Amino acid sequence: MSFLLDAAYAVGAAVASPYLMYRALTSEKFRTGYGERLGDVARREGDGACVWVHAVSVGEMNLVRPLVAGLEGEVPDWELVLSSATNTGMAVAQKLYPEHRAFYFPLDFSWVVKRVLGRVRPSVVVLVELEVWPNFVATAAREGVPLAIVNGRISDRSFPRYRRLRWLMARSLARVSVCCVQNDTYAERFVALGMPRERVVVTGNLKFDACPAQAPTGRDAELAASFGVGADEPLIVGGCTWPGEDEALVHAYKAVRADVPGLRLLLAPRQAERFDAVEALVRQAGLGCVRRSALRDGGGASGARDAVILLDTMGELASVYGLGTVVFVGGSLIPHGGHNTLESAGLAKPVVFGPHTENFRDVNEELLAHDAARRVADAAELEATLRELLLDASAARVLGERAREVVDRHRGATRRTLEALKPFFH
Repeated sequence: MSFLLDAAYAVGAAVASPYLMYRALTSEKFRTGYGERLGDVARREGDGACVWVHAVSVGEMNLVRPLVAGLEGEVPDWELVLSSATNTGMAVAQKLYPEHRAFYFPLDFSWVVKRVLGRVRPSVVVLVELEVWPNFVATAAREGVPLAIVNGRISDRSFPRYRRLRWLMARSLARVSVCCVQNDTYAERFVALGMPRERVVVTGNLKFDACPAQAPTGRDAELAASFGVGADEPLIVGGCTWPGEDEALVHAYKAVRADVPGLRLLLAPRQAERFDAVEALVRQAGLGCVRRSALRDGGGASGARDAVILLDTMGELASVYGLGTVVFVGGSLIPHGGHNTLESAGLAKPVVFGPHTENFRDVNEELLAHDAARRVADAAELEATLRELLLDASAARVLGERAREVVDRHRGATRRTLEALKPFFH
């Protein structure tokens, strides 16, 4: 099977080689990390035990913060290493976990995986959500390295595709020692794909535990000042936005600010390569725009007065949500599946999102069931909802308080996950 997969990967790489060559020549970001992706990972020193945590990108790297802290307490003598598949995920790993080594996850060629496993020599590999690559899993099994899935989930959109590949998924899942999933629905989906039922444990969603608590007294004021946002200026935060959503927020901001004195807007595009385009559309709308990087690097917060703020830095969005008077979470007005609403909900912020939230359906349905968030159908409804919440501070406050109550009720997944992982630590 590994030979057939290697052959299929090689054919795919050959077919895509013109595009890959073009991207490598035109994008430094595209070239970054290819040595490690092809197995050139630094050899781990010593023979001590090691836990390898793989979080594919930014969202997963953020949500494992409480789990990493729990592992540090559970096995303090073990080395802990992390991997990611994206440049942004690596940047967050290096910022959040500077005391731990981070590297790029290997491409799924059997010889690459074998080389990396031989250099890292993990005692156990923890895969976040569903990073079950067939050659990686098979090679780890042959090398005697146990695998665990944590925060397991299979979305509504992905499940039909995985079912068509059940013959391959079942082979991989049968080699996983334990699968910690977010809820009963996901548990049944893993079983349907071939995961032995006795290895599936419902532990809850780590995202609830990763939600920040209220910022220390004075911290929000300091952060707001660094962004050039005055204490009396209400702020709309648009987080993880995609094309079409930035335009909708800019239009809504221009329409609503006539009724809300001092209103400000902060945009945080999901993709770093869109920063220039978002700045251009803000200026084309006749508005000023200031980048967070310019403020942080000494540009002076005074330059941000009355301008739309573009968050072009990594790892700050969770803190920035704490500054918002109202928060819109993107990937939801357009059919992208939505992004994490819990970071702002945990900070007691009134949360607004669009109709496309398949990636976070259970979380968002829970918020809506407790009247702790607002779902809007389109850009027009987004504008109306922002106006309503900005003009009615009491309603906005109650919405945010309910959101935090929902988050607090669901904390505890980290403790249950560590309990399920304990057999690997002895």
